[in-house]
Amino acid sequence: MPARRTPRLPALIACLALATLAGCGGGDSGDAFDPSSCFYQYTLTDSPQLVGLDPLLTRQWHLQNIGQSGGTPGEDLRAIAAWAETRGAGVRVAVVDDAIETLHHDLSPNVVEGAWFDYRSNTATAPLPCYQDDDHGTAVAGIVLARDDNAAGGAGVAPRASLAAYNALATSTDADIADALNRDLAGNAIYNNSWGSPDNGMLNPAEASFAAAIREGIDKGRNGKGAIYVFPAGNGGCFLVDRNGDCAFDENSNYDGYVNKLGVITACAFDHDGKAPIYAEPGANVLVCGPSGNTDTAITTTDVLDDYRSDFSGTSASTPMVSGTAALILSANPSLTWRDVRLVLARSARQNDPLHPGWVAGTAGRPPFNPYYGFGAADAQAAVALAKTWPSVGGSESLVKCGPYARGIGVLPFPIPIPDDASAAREDRITVGSDCAIGKIEFVEIGFSATHPFSGDLRVELFSPNGLVSRLADARLCDPDQDGFADNCGVYDDWRFGSVRHLDEPAPGTWRMVVSDLLAQDAGTWTGWSLTFWGRP
Repeated sequence: MPARRTPRLPALIACLALATLAGCGGGDSGDAFDPSSCFYQYTLTDSPQLVGLDPLLTRQWHLQNIGQSGGTPGEDLRAIAAWAETRGAGVRVAVVDDAIETLHHDLSPNVVEGAWFDYRSNTATAPLPCYQDDDHGTAVAGIVLARDDNAAGGAGVAPRASLAAYNALATSTDADIADALNRDLAGNAIYNNSWGSPDNGMLNPAEASFAAAIREGIDKGRNGKGAIYVFPAGNGGCFLVDRNGDCAFDENSNYDGYVNKLGVITACAFDHDGKAPIYAEPGANVLVCGPSGNTDTAITTTDVLDDYRSDFSGTSASTPMVSGTAALILSANPSLTWRDVRLVLARSARQNDPLHPGWVAGTAGRPPFNPYYGFGAADAQAAVALAKTWPSVGGSESLVKCGPYARGIGVLPFPIPIPDDASAAREDRITVGSDCAIGKIEFVEIGFSATHPFSGDLRVELFSPNGLVSRLADARLCDPDQDGFADNCGVYDDWRFGSVRHLDEPAPGTWRMVVSDLLAQDAGTWTGWSLTFWGRP
């Protein structure tokens, strides 16, 4: 069993724990699921679908921000503007979560009959909420595709997209997660996953079955065009605060093994002012951001018992914003591959919070990048416009791979001592020859190995031949057992970082890795590293 998977709600707004299963059978308890033990009872009755304006639409600043929440007008997803072209019809989005209330009047019009699976009972039935805190998936689904113009609640980003529902988080076993990520690959275009590893500064690897499922999906999903997998960057900003309540150490999305994989779109968040929320995590693997709440505002979406809520937040909320945008993209141009969708999102993103110091201008026409925002705020209107004329780069069959290029024990100067001195950084280089045909990188996987009593002391950075930097890890303290004493943050034993920061750069040239120890008391040893590139000529 890997590290516990948690819905991506920020700790300051909602509990991070999964549904409590004590006394209800099934899930982590190991007992057979007994529906009669559920205290969540349904009293919904069928009623005709109405036609008319959605009464909560004006609250949904994330679709169109006119300052209604006190934020900055224009800092939104531009979703309503995109609806002039498409509302997502013809695209199926699978929500992989704890449970989804498919009977909800704002979701049921978009539910595909039979496109569901309940992992608690292991049957092809609708994964309806059973427990009191089974409310996460319903909120997520509403953000993606709550029905528009039905005089009920608000609307989703892609309100005419279709819904498939899988409650794999209800059991959270490796096998169930992998099964959900590959279930109905021919019918499902997008898999929304508003969950990830704990936000504690630790290295949290993904299991082999997860990596295999993602690979299967991008290779075979949608009859070869590839499935779209969207995951959250995480909510570990300020995961450790000092005695004054100020941020002492931040999490980094690159410590979560689920979002370091080829084929995963990593979604960050921006608030109603276009800025990073307090829980925001940086990462070289972050592609684009979706809107979400901060401490003073949140997202209005569907809730259990045919209700609505206005308190949903975290990257649990920003992830379905990006999934909904992807649905609009594919509705505008169904021929696009999984690679195309990633590139369209990145190329159409809007540079939000332009004065943020993390922005670095691209070179040779490449888009600017910020580790807190990736390539910027997802822009549904611009993405749909770009998708309509986007020349496809192909799917997995035409993806070029170079590497792995590896250096380590047995190759001088390895092993390399890492002194306990922040000013004494150590560097090594890998030169990629012209035999590598990648002129435009789409993804870089970086393997890193080092021994250190406290791996959180280390800063790890990758420099491209053009001088662009992927900061992969930074100094931090980890205390997973919460005993007040610092622990090792995990073992760097060929840990695989992922980076999209070098999008459209050429792979050939000399790449540098720089490693330094920023915290006092302990020294370590750098034992190796590797680079693998994917892209196109």
